[in-house]
Amino acid sequence: MIRVLTVLALLLALPSTALAAAGDPDRDFGRRGTVTLKATDADAVGHAVKVVSGNRVLAGGAAAGQLVLVKLRASGSLDSTFGTRGQVVPALPGTSLDGVKGIAIVRDGRVVASGTLRLADGSTRFVTLRLLPSGEVDPSFGAGLGYVLSGPADVELGAMAMDRNGVVYLGGSSGGAPFLMRLLGDGTVDPAFTNPALGLTGKVTSLLLRADGTVTYTVATGAASFTVVRLNAAGAPDPAWGGTGVITHPLGPGAGPGIGAAAIRQGPSNTTLVAGTDLTATGSPRGSVIRIKPDGTVDTRFGSNGVARITRSGRDLRITSMVRDRAGRIVLAGTGRAPDSLLVRLRANGARDKAYGSGGITYPVLGQPPGGTPVYTRFDAIDIAGSKAVVAGSSAGPGTLVRSFGGTSYTGRFALTISRFD
Repeated sequence: MIRVLTVLALLLALPSTALAAAGDPDRDFGRRGTVTLKATDADAVGHAVKVVSGNRVLAGGAAAGQLVLVKLRASGSLDSTFGTRGQVVPALPGTSLDGVKGIAIVRDGRVVASGTLRLADGSTRFVTLRLLPSGEVDPSFGAGLGYVLSGPADVELGAMAMDRNGVVYLGGSSGGAPFLMRLLGDGTVDPAFTNPALGLTGKVTSLLLRADGTVTYTVATGAASFTVVRLNAAGAPDPAWGGTGVITHPLGPGAGPGIGAAAIRQGPSNTTLVAGTDLTATGSPRGSVIRIKPDGTVDTRFGSNGVARITRSGRDLRITSMVRDRAGRIVLAGTGRAPDSLLVRLRANGARDKAYGSGGITYPVLGQPPGGTPVYTRFDAIDIAGSKAVVAGSSAGPGTLVRSFGGTSYTGRFALTISRFD
């Protein structure tokens, strides 16, 4: 285990006793609701988050071109019982493409994390590692190495999920098409599972594993529609899902980078919730959530004719992740026009929860990134700690901001952020 993250700085403040409203930063966590992790002369970004026992938080991302996992106590302080002062940077044979993209917890507390690794020859592979609860490498995984490289030479991870038996599903893209594979509990590739030939283009962006053995996943194609695939327990497209195992629900006109389904969750009564981004008639990104019945048809009782739209006049909205809280409400994280990151809460029926933020939406201010006040922020992953939303993302200080239809790029330094909200 190497230690490139000893240079990261954690900013904390004393808890506040002020009363908070739903959607406000939780001032009992970190500094005004956010923990900011900085790397010296390098970027640090967050792409995955998982709440574990005791409301502790595992977050994953990248720093200085390497995968990183961070564990925080419920207060937001680094958990010194994990790795090196709360941080793990595994020694891997390559550099991180975009950091840890998925985290799962085995029932005994071991940690599984996945991302994409670029090797010395320029090829890419899925990388999946398993750690003991202490953060040490698990020698029973990956033939003693604690990690496994898998997939074709051009794969890029979009999502990871693990079932109750420790079987790991990895989804992403290869050759411009969705790619899905499965690892057994010891890290070996499952030869009985093959990537479904569906004739689609795009990338797997989220995965949902159900107790009945079905695998449901979203594919972002760039079009302003949501494509959702369901495989039966044998790994074949499920004809009970829209007749072919694939459904595509049109939402808006046009297409563009980053447009399409981004997140999937199980809904009530065995329904499926899918969230992401489509386009308005004028070409502006907006958020959308649909609810799908078990047969693959859209549940018109949800939202407006099956779709809940998230818009704000004069602001672009892109939804990146979703979770359901204990009350069945839907909490969405995403980005807007820089510097905005955003949270949205919907009631179970898809209506905006007006008790949350301002009319169901909030644009929180994150902690200080390198260089000062953030000019660009992004939320990438969300989980729930009791009734509180925990979000991992990035925040950048002064630099040059470049906007395009495909998104926003930035020349300043990024910091990894972990935030908690009431």
